[in-house]
Amino acid sequence: MSIIKDIYDVAKEGASQASKIGAVKRALRTEAKLNLQFLMDVSLSLAIDDERRVEIIKNLETVELAAAVRYELPYLAISRKKVTKTLAENYKIKRIQGYDLEKLIESLFLMITYLKKDFKNKRIDLNLRLININKYNNLLLELLK
Repeated sequence: MSIIKDIYDVAKEGASQASKIGAVKRALRTEAKLNLQFLMDVSLSLAIDDERRVEIIKNLETVELAAAVRYELPYLAISRKKVTKTLAENYKIKRIQGYDLEKLIESLFLMITYLKKDFKNKRIDLNLRLININKYNNLLLELLK
């Protein structure tokens, strides 16, 4: 086999891989944007009752987040960004500083999934939980830019 054929095969495989990574990034970004729409009342600090909060919780999507957590993804190929000190301060979440895409996705997935399963728990402040989910969701969009 010639060296040119080998180079061609490697380049073709790299292009295919880049296309797949782009599709994963788009799917995650689309789901985060959809959740952003559901969380709009929360992000605008509108006065909403618990019934509306429960509706928002039930509507939050986790399909792509679950797939990202479940399957081994090349997170560094999707985004090399990390949550910087400035971003952590902007979103007022100090503990998230240094998170990479993988840790952020996992945290957001766990937050949403837990809340979907235990939203009837009277000890949970639904508004505070939704505010935190909104912050993490916005950070995810920031890292996927």
